[in-house]
Amino acid sequence: MPNKRNVTIRSLLFAAVLMHSTFIPASAFDASQLQLLRTGVKAWNAFRVESRGAFIDFSGVQLKGMKLRGADFSNADLSGAHLGNTDLTGAVLKGAKLDGSILNGAVLVRASLDHARLDRADIESAILEGASMKGASLRAAVLKKADCTDVDFSGADLQETNFREAVLAGAVLTGADFRAAYLWRADMSRTDMKGAKVSATTVLSSGKYASSEWASVHQVLFSGDMPKTAAGNSTVQDATVATSFSGNQAGSSRQQAVVAFTANPHRGKALDAGNIWRKSGNEHAAYDQQLFKKLKSGSSGWNDMRKRQRDLVVDFQGAKFDAKNLSNADLSHAKLHGASFKKADLFDADLRHADLSECDMREAGLEKADLGGADLSGANLWRANLSHARLNGVKVSSATVLDSGKNATPEWAERHDAVFVQ
Repeated sequence: MPNKRNVTIRSLLFAAVLMHSTFIPASAFDASQLQLLRTGVKAWNAFRVESRGAFIDFSGVQLKGMKLRGADFSNADLSGAHLGNTDLTGAVLKGAKLDGSILNGAVLVRASLDHARLDRADIESAILEGASMKGASLRAAVLKKADCTDVDFSGADLQETNFREAVLAGAVLTGADFRAAYLWRADMSRTDMKGAKVSATTVLSSGKYASSEWASVHQVLFSGDMPKTAAGNSTVQDATVATSFSGNQAGSSRQQAVVAFTANPHRGKALDAGNIWRKSGNEHAAYDQQLFKKLKSGSSGWNDMRKRQRDLVVDFQGAKFDAKNLSNADLSHAKLHGASFKKADLFDADLRHADLSECDMREAGLEKADLGGADLSGANLWRANLSHARLNGVKVSSATVLDSGKNATPEWAERHDAVFVQ
Protein backbone atom coordinates (compact mmCIF):
# COMPACT_ATOMS: atom_id res chain seq x y z
CA MET A 1 0.00 0.00 0.00
CA PRO A 2 1.50 3.39 -0.96
CA ASN A 3 2.83 5.58 1.79
CA LYS A 4 0.37 8.35 2.65
CA ARG A 5 3.13 10.97 2.81
CA ASN A 6 4.45 10.01 -0.64
CA VAL A 7 0.97 10.33 -2.12
CA THR A 8 0.66 13.84 -0.66
CA ILE A 9 4.03 14.87 -2.07
CA ARG A 10 3.15 13.49 -5.51
CA SER A 11 -0.13 15.41 -5.47
CA LEU A 12 1.67 18.64 -4.59
CA LEU A 13 4.26 18.01 -7.28
CA PHE A 14 1.58 17.40 -9.90
CA ALA A 15 -0.32 20.57 -8.96
CA ALA A 16 2.85 22.68 -8.99
CA VAL A 17 3.93 21.36 -12.40
CA LEU A 18 0.50 22.07 -13.90
CA MET A 19 0.49 25.57 -12.47
CA HIS A 20 3.85 26.40 -14.06
CA SER A 21 3.49 24.56 -17.36
CA THR A 22 3.27 27.90 -19.19
CA PHE A 23 6.32 29.34 -17.30
CA ILE A 24 4.65 32.73 -16.73
CA PRO A 25 6.45 34.67 -13.94
CA ALA A 26 4.28 35.47 -10.94
CA SER A 27 4.02 38.99 -9.62
CA ALA A 28 4.45 37.86 -6.00
CA PHE A 29 5.69 34.72 -4.30
CA ASP A 30 3.70 31.59 -5.11
CA ALA A 31 1.85 30.09 -2.12
CA SER A 32 1.79 26.58 -3.60
CA GLN A 33 5.55 26.66 -4.15
CA LEU A 34 6.09 27.84 -0.60
CA GLN A 35 3.84 25.08 0.74
CA LEU A 36 5.84 22.52 -1.21
CA LEU A 37 9.14 23.91 0.08
CA ARG A 38 7.87 23.60 3.66
CA THR A 39 7.27 19.85 3.16
CA GLY A 40 11.02 19.37 2.86
CA VAL A 41 14.08 19.89 0.66
CA LYS A 42 13.79 16.41 -0.90
CA ALA A 43 10.29 17.09 -2.26
CA TRP A 44 11.31 20.60 -3.32
CA ASN A 45 14.33 19.44 -5.29
CA ALA A 46 12.24 16.72 -6.94
CA PHE A 47 9.82 19.43 -8.04
CA ARG A 48 12.68 21.45 -9.52
CA VAL A 49 13.67 18.45 -11.62
CA GLU A 50 10.10 17.63 -12.66
CA SER A 51 9.16 21.23 -13.48
CA ARG A 52 12.12 21.56 -15.85
CA GLY A 53 13.08 25.10 -14.95
CA ALA A 54 9.73 26.54 -13.89
CA PHE A 55 10.01 30.16 -12.75
CA ILE A 56 10.45 30.40 -8.98
CA ASP A 57 9.19 33.59 -7.37
CA PHE A 58 9.96 33.85 -3.66
CA SER A 59 10.41 37.62 -3.67
CA GLY A 60 9.72 39.02 -0.21
CA VAL A 61 8.96 35.59 1.23
CA GLN A 62 9.56 34.76 4.91
CA LEU A 63 12.03 31.86 5.20
CA LYS A 64 13.76 32.95 8.40
CA GLY A 65 15.41 30.19 10.38
CA MET A 66 14.41 27.35 8.05
CA LYS A 67 16.59 24.30 7.40
CA LEU A 68 17.15 24.38 3.63
CA ARG A 69 20.37 22.41 3.28
CA GLY A 70 21.08 21.53 -0.33
CA ALA A 71 17.92 23.23 -1.61
CA ASP A 72 17.89 24.11 -5.32
CA PHE A 73 17.09 27.81 -5.79
CA SER A 74 18.99 28.23 -9.03
CA ASN A 75 17.76 31.24 -11.05
CA ALA A 76 15.01 31.87 -8.46
CA ASP A 77 13.78 35.34 -7.54
CA LEU A 78 14.43 35.80 -3.82
CA SER A 79 14.74 39.57 -3.89
CA GLY A 80 13.74 41.06 -0.55
CA ALA A 81 13.29 37.60 0.98
CA HIS A 82 13.97 37.10 4.69
CA LEU A 83 16.53 34.32 5.10
CA GLY A 84 18.07 35.46 8.38
CA ASN A 85 19.62 32.58 10.38
CA THR A 86 18.50 30.13 7.66
CA ASP A 87 20.61 27.02 7.10
CA LEU A 88 21.51 27.04 3.39
CA THR A 89 24.52 24.76 3.66
CA GLY A 90 25.33 23.42 0.20
CA ALA A 91 22.32 25.19 -1.33
CA VAL A 92 22.32 25.92 -5.07
CA LEU A 93 21.65 29.61 -5.74
CA LYS A 94 23.38 29.98 -9.10
CA GLY A 95 21.98 32.94 -10.98
CA ALA A 96 19.47 33.65 -8.23
CA LYS A 97 18.20 37.17 -7.61
CA LEU A 98 18.70 38.14 -3.96
CA ASP A 99 18.76 41.94 -4.22
CA GLY A 100 17.84 43.52 -0.89
CA SER A 101 17.43 40.14 0.78
CA ILE A 102 18.09 39.55 4.48
CA LEU A 103 20.70 36.87 5.07
CA ASN A 104 22.17 38.06 8.35
CA GLY A 105 23.40 35.12 10.41
CA ALA A 106 22.57 32.67 7.61
CA VAL A 107 24.70 29.55 7.08
CA LEU A 108 25.87 29.37 3.46
CA VAL A 109 28.76 26.95 3.91
CA ARG A 110 29.80 25.54 0.51
CA ALA A 111 26.74 27.11 -1.12
CA SER A 112 26.85 27.86 -4.83
CA LEU A 113 26.04 31.50 -5.67
CA ASP A 114 27.89 31.88 -8.96
CA HIS A 115 26.53 34.83 -10.96
CA ALA A 116 23.86 35.49 -8.31
CA ARG A 117 22.70 39.07 -7.63
CA LEU A 118 22.89 40.22 -4.01
CA ASP A 119 23.02 43.99 -4.43
CA ARG A 120 22.28 45.80 -1.15
CA ALA A 121 21.70 42.48 0.63
CA ASP A 122 22.19 42.20 4.40
CA ILE A 123 24.65 39.33 4.89
CA GLU A 124 26.11 40.55 8.20
CA SER A 125 27.62 37.84 10.44
CA ALA A 126 26.68 35.11 7.93
CA ILE A 127 28.87 32.00 7.52
CA LEU A 128 29.92 31.52 3.90
CA GLU A 129 32.96 29.30 4.38
CA GLY A 130 33.92 27.58 1.14
CA ALA A 131 31.04 29.12 -0.83
CA SER A 132 31.39 29.89 -4.54
CA MET A 133 30.40 33.41 -5.61
CA LYS A 134 32.17 33.62 -8.95
CA GLY A 135 30.89 36.52 -11.03
CA ALA A 136 28.27 37.40 -8.40
CA SER A 137 27.09 40.98 -7.86
CA LEU A 138 27.19 42.22 -4.25
CA ARG A 139 27.17 45.97 -4.81
CA ALA A 140 26.60 47.86 -1.55
CA ALA A 141 25.92 44.58 0.26
CA VAL A 142 26.73 44.34 3.99
CA LEU A 143 29.05 41.47 4.93
CA LYS A 144 30.26 43.02 8.16
CA LYS A 145 31.78 40.35 10.45
CA ALA A 146 30.84 37.62 7.95
CA ASP A 147 32.96 34.47 7.76
CA CYS A 148 34.11 34.35 4.14
CA THR A 149 36.96 31.90 4.67
CA ASP A 150 38.01 30.29 1.37
CA VAL A 151 35.12 31.87 -0.54
CA ASP A 152 35.65 32.23 -4.30
CA PHE A 153 34.79 35.85 -5.21
CA SER A 154 36.67 35.76 -8.52
CA GLY A 155 35.21 38.24 -10.98
CA ALA A 156 32.59 39.41 -8.47
CA ASP A 157 31.25 42.98 -8.37
CA LEU A 158 32.07 44.12 -4.82
CA GLN A 159 31.75 47.88 -5.31
CA GLU A 160 30.83 49.63 -2.04
CA THR A 161 30.52 46.27 -0.29
CA ASN A 162 30.98 46.47 3.48
CA PHE A 163 33.51 43.85 4.66
CA ARG A 164 34.33 45.55 7.96
CA GLU A 165 35.84 42.95 10.34
CA ALA A 166 34.93 40.13 7.95
CA VAL A 167 37.11 37.03 7.70
CA LEU A 168 38.41 36.70 4.14
CA ALA A 169 41.28 34.33 4.93
CA GLY A 170 42.15 32.22 1.91
CA ALA A 171 39.47 33.88 -0.24
CA VAL A 172 39.94 34.03 -4.02
CA LEU A 173 39.54 37.67 -5.04
CA THR A 174 41.10 37.60 -8.51
CA GLY A 175 39.45 40.00 -10.92
CA ALA A 176 36.94 41.23 -8.33
CA ASP A 177 35.87 44.88 -8.36
CA PHE A 178 36.62 46.46 -4.97
CA ARG A 179 36.09 50.11 -5.93
CA ALA A 180 34.75 51.99 -2.90
CA ALA A 181 34.64 48.74 -0.90
CA TYR A 182 35.13 48.93 2.86
CA LEU A 183 37.64 46.41 4.27
CA TRP A 184 38.75 48.00 7.53
CA ARG A 185 39.97 45.40 10.05
CA ALA A 186 39.07 42.51 7.72
CA ASP A 187 41.25 39.38 7.88
CA MET A 188 42.89 39.31 4.43
CA SER A 189 45.45 36.61 5.17
CA ARG A 190 46.26 34.20 2.33
CA THR A 191 43.99 36.07 -0.11
CA ASP A 192 44.70 36.22 -3.84
CA MET A 193 43.81 39.63 -5.30
CA LYS A 194 45.67 39.49 -8.60
CA GLY A 195 43.85 41.49 -11.25
CA ALA A 196 41.31 42.88 -8.78
CA LYS A 197 40.27 46.52 -9.14
CA VAL A 198 40.47 49.20 -6.42
CA SER A 199 39.97 52.97 -6.37
CA ALA A 200 40.94 55.93 -4.20
CA THR A 201 37.72 55.31 -2.24
CA THR A 202 38.59 51.71 -1.37
CA VAL A 203 39.28 51.44 2.37
CA LEU A 204 41.90 48.75 2.96
CA SER A 205 42.09 46.45 5.97
CA SER A 206 44.69 48.82 7.46
CA GLY A 207 42.22 51.70 7.34
CA LYS A 208 44.18 53.51 4.64
CA TYR A 209 42.77 54.35 1.25
CA ALA A 210 44.03 52.38 -1.72
CA SER A 211 46.61 54.08 -3.91
CA SER A 212 48.31 53.40 -7.20
CA GLU A 213 51.50 52.52 -5.30
CA TRP A 214 49.68 49.96 -3.14
CA ALA A 215 47.98 48.51 -6.21
CA SER A 216 51.31 48.11 -8.03
CA VAL A 217 52.86 46.21 -5.12
CA HIS A 218 49.86 43.87 -4.81
CA GLN A 219 49.38 43.36 -8.59
CA VAL A 220 46.00 45.04 -8.40
CA LEU A 221 44.46 47.46 -10.92
CA PHE A 222 44.03 51.03 -9.66
CA SER A 223 41.17 53.00 -11.16
CA GLY A 224 40.59 56.71 -10.77
CA ASP A 225 37.05 56.25 -12.02
CA MET A 226 34.37 56.76 -9.41
CA PRO A 227 31.92 53.86 -9.24
CA LYS A 228 28.19 54.37 -9.12
CA THR A 229 26.31 53.37 -5.99
CA ALA A 230 23.70 50.64 -6.11
CA ALA A 231 21.17 53.48 -6.25
CA GLY A 232 23.01 55.05 -9.18
CA ASN A 233 24.63 57.97 -7.35
CA SER A 234 28.25 58.98 -7.77
CA THR A 235 30.67 58.74 -4.86
CA VAL A 236 32.87 61.67 -5.86
CA GLN A 237 32.72 63.22 -2.39
CA ASP A 238 34.30 60.12 -0.87
CA ALA A 239 37.18 60.29 -3.33
CA THR A 240 38.25 63.78 -2.35
CA VAL A 241 38.83 62.95 1.30
CA ALA A 242 41.37 60.27 0.41
CA THR A 243 43.96 62.95 -0.27
CA SER A 244 45.92 63.72 2.91
CA PHE A 245 47.75 66.91 3.81
CA SER A 246 51.41 66.67 2.99
CA GLY A 247 53.85 69.49 3.57
CA ASN A 248 53.02 72.55 1.49
CA GLN A 249 50.74 70.75 -0.97
CA ALA A 250 47.95 73.28 -1.03
CA GLY A 251 47.24 73.38 -4.76
CA SER A 252 44.03 72.94 -6.68
CA SER A 253 43.48 69.32 -5.59
CA ARG A 254 43.68 70.37 -1.94
CA GLN A 255 41.16 73.15 -2.51
CA GLN A 256 38.80 70.73 -4.26
CA ALA A 257 38.99 68.36 -1.32
CA VAL A 258 37.89 71.12 1.04
CA VAL A 259 35.09 72.34 -1.21
CA ALA A 260 33.69 68.81 -1.58
CA PHE A 261 32.37 68.79 1.97
CA THR A 262 28.71 69.84 1.98
CA ALA A 263 28.17 73.40 3.08
CA ASN A 264 26.17 73.65 6.30
CA PRO A 265 23.55 76.44 6.38
CA HIS A 266 23.61 76.47 10.19
CA ARG A 267 27.38 76.70 10.62
CA GLY A 268 28.35 79.68 12.71
CA LYS A 269 24.72 80.27 13.73
CA ALA A 270 23.08 79.43 17.02
CA LEU A 271 20.38 76.77 16.76
CA ASP A 272 16.94 77.87 17.90
CA ALA A 273 15.96 75.42 20.67
CA GLY A 274 12.32 76.28 20.12
CA ASN A 275 12.46 74.89 16.58
CA ILE A 276 14.35 71.74 17.42
CA TRP A 277 11.54 69.34 16.48
CA ARG A 278 10.11 71.17 13.48
CA LYS A 279 11.20 72.80 10.23
CA SER A 280 13.47 75.75 10.73
CA GLY A 281 11.98 77.97 8.04
CA ASN A 282 14.72 77.62 5.42
CA GLU A 283 15.40 74.70 3.10
CA HIS A 284 17.01 72.67 5.90
CA ALA A 285 14.68 70.55 8.06
CA ALA A 286 15.42 69.98 11.76
CA TYR A 287 15.86 66.41 12.92
CA ASP A 288 12.97 64.03 13.38
CA GLN A 289 11.94 63.14 16.93
CA GLN A 290 11.00 59.56 16.09
CA LEU A 291 14.38 58.91 14.49
CA PHE A 292 16.06 60.49 17.51
CA LYS A 293 14.20 58.14 19.86
CA LYS A 294 14.96 55.18 17.61
CA LEU A 295 18.70 55.82 17.86
CA LYS A 296 18.63 56.38 21.62
CA SER A 297 16.68 53.14 22.16
CA GLY A 298 19.58 51.01 20.92
CA SER A 299 22.07 50.52 18.11
CA SER A 300 20.79 47.11 16.98
CA GLY A 301 17.36 48.25 15.81
CA TRP A 302 18.82 51.50 14.49
CA ASN A 303 21.43 49.70 12.39
CA ASP A 304 18.83 47.31 11.00
CA MET A 305 16.73 50.29 9.93
CA ARG A 306 19.69 51.92 8.20
CA LYS A 307 20.43 48.72 6.29
CA ARG A 308 16.82 48.57 5.11
CA GLN A 309 16.60 52.29 4.32
CA ARG A 310 19.93 53.04 2.63
CA ASP A 311 18.83 56.44 1.30
CA LEU A 312 17.60 57.74 4.66
CA VAL A 313 19.04 61.20 5.47
CA VAL A 314 20.24 61.19 9.09
CA ASP A 315 20.13 64.74 10.43
CA PHE A 316 20.67 65.29 14.17
CA GLN A 317 22.27 68.73 14.14
CA GLY A 318 22.38 70.23 17.61
CA ALA A 319 21.00 67.08 19.27
CA LYS A 320 22.03 66.02 22.78
CA PHE A 321 23.55 62.56 23.14
CA ASP A 322 25.48 63.19 26.35
CA ALA A 323 26.35 59.96 28.22
CA LYS A 324 24.25 57.87 25.78
CA ASN A 325 25.27 54.37 24.72
CA LEU A 326 25.75 54.57 20.95
CA SER A 327 28.30 51.78 20.64
CA ASN A 328 28.35 50.14 17.21
CA ALA A 329 25.86 52.70 15.88
CA ASP A 330 25.85 53.40 12.15
CA LEU A 331 26.08 57.19 11.86
CA SER A 332 27.97 57.24 8.58
CA HIS A 333 27.30 60.36 6.47
CA ALA A 334 25.08 61.74 9.27
CA LYS A 335 24.60 65.49 9.72
CA LEU A 336 25.60 66.09 13.33
CA HIS A 337 26.89 69.66 13.28
CA GLY A 338 26.86 71.18 16.77
CA ALA A 339 25.60 67.99 18.45
CA SER A 340 26.77 67.10 21.95
CA PHE A 341 28.34 63.71 22.72
CA LYS A 342 29.93 64.46 26.10
CA LYS A 343 30.89 61.15 27.78
CA ALA A 344 28.86 59.25 25.15
CA ASP A 345 29.86 55.66 24.36
CA LEU A 346 30.69 55.49 20.63
CA PHE A 347 32.79 52.34 20.81
CA ASP A 348 33.17 50.74 17.35
CA ALA A 349 30.71 53.27 15.89
CA ASP A 350 30.62 54.00 12.16
CA LEU A 351 31.09 57.76 11.73
CA ARG A 352 32.54 57.72 8.23
CA HIS A 353 32.04 61.04 6.42
CA ALA A 354 29.76 62.34 9.19
CA ASP A 355 29.52 66.09 9.75
CA LEU A 356 30.83 66.41 13.32
CA SER A 357 31.88 70.02 12.97
CA GLU A 358 31.68 72.01 16.22
CA CYS A 359 30.48 68.92 18.11
CA ASP A 360 31.18 68.63 21.83
CA MET A 361 32.83 65.21 22.18
CA ARG A 362 34.66 65.77 25.45
CA GLU A 363 35.46 62.47 27.23
CA ALA A 364 33.53 60.49 24.61
CA GLY A 365 34.47 56.85 24.15
CA LEU A 366 35.58 56.55 20.51
CA GLU A 367 37.69 53.43 20.83
CA LYS A 368 37.78 51.52 17.51
CA ALA A 369 35.34 54.00 15.98
CA ASP A 370 35.68 54.81 12.29
CA LEU A 371 36.00 58.56 11.77
CA GLY A 372 37.42 58.22 8.26
CA GLY A 373 36.55 61.25 6.16
CA ALA A 374 34.48 62.84 8.94
CA ASP A 375 34.40 66.63 9.39
CA LEU A 376 35.81 67.46 12.84
CA SER A 377 36.55 71.11 12.18
CA GLY A 378 35.90 73.06 15.36
CA ALA A 379 35.01 69.91 17.34
CA ASN A 380 36.10 69.49 20.96
CA LEU A 381 37.67 66.06 21.61
CA TRP A 382 39.36 66.83 24.92
CA ARG A 383 40.04 63.60 26.85
CA ALA A 384 38.12 61.50 24.31
CA ASN A 385 39.29 57.90 23.96
CA LEU A 386 40.56 57.61 20.37
CA SER A 387 42.57 54.42 20.81
CA HIS A 388 42.50 52.27 17.66
CA ALA A 389 40.09 54.73 16.02
CA ARG A 390 40.39 55.25 12.27
CA LEU A 391 41.27 58.86 11.37
CA ASN A 392 42.25 58.55 7.71
CA GLY A 393 40.96 61.50 5.72
CA VAL A 394 39.36 63.15 8.75
CA LYS A 395 38.95 66.92 8.36
CA VAL A 396 40.35 69.13 11.15
CA SER A 397 41.03 72.85 11.60
CA SER A 398 42.97 75.03 13.99
CA ALA A 399 39.77 75.26 16.06
CA THR A 400 39.64 71.47 16.54
CA VAL A 401 40.56 70.56 20.11
CA LEU A 402 42.30 67.18 20.16
CA ASP A 403 42.08 64.53 22.89
CA SER A 404 45.30 65.96 24.35
CA GLY A 405 43.67 69.36 24.82
CA LYS A 406 45.86 70.91 22.12
CA ASN A 407 44.54 72.37 18.91
CA ALA A 408 45.01 70.50 15.64
CA THR A 409 47.89 71.56 13.41
CA PRO A 410 48.98 70.78 9.84
CA GLU A 411 51.75 68.60 11.30
CA TRP A 412 49.24 66.56 13.34
CA ALA A 413 47.09 66.13 10.23
CA GLU A 414 50.04 64.91 8.18
CA ARG A 415 51.01 62.33 10.84
CA HIS A 416 47.46 60.97 11.01
CA ASP A 417 46.67 60.97 7.27
CA ALA A 418 44.10 63.69 7.93
CA VAL A 419 43.03 66.83 6.03
CA PHE A 420 43.85 70.23 7.59
CA VAL A 421 41.85 73.27 6.54
CA GLN A 422 42.02 76.88 7.58
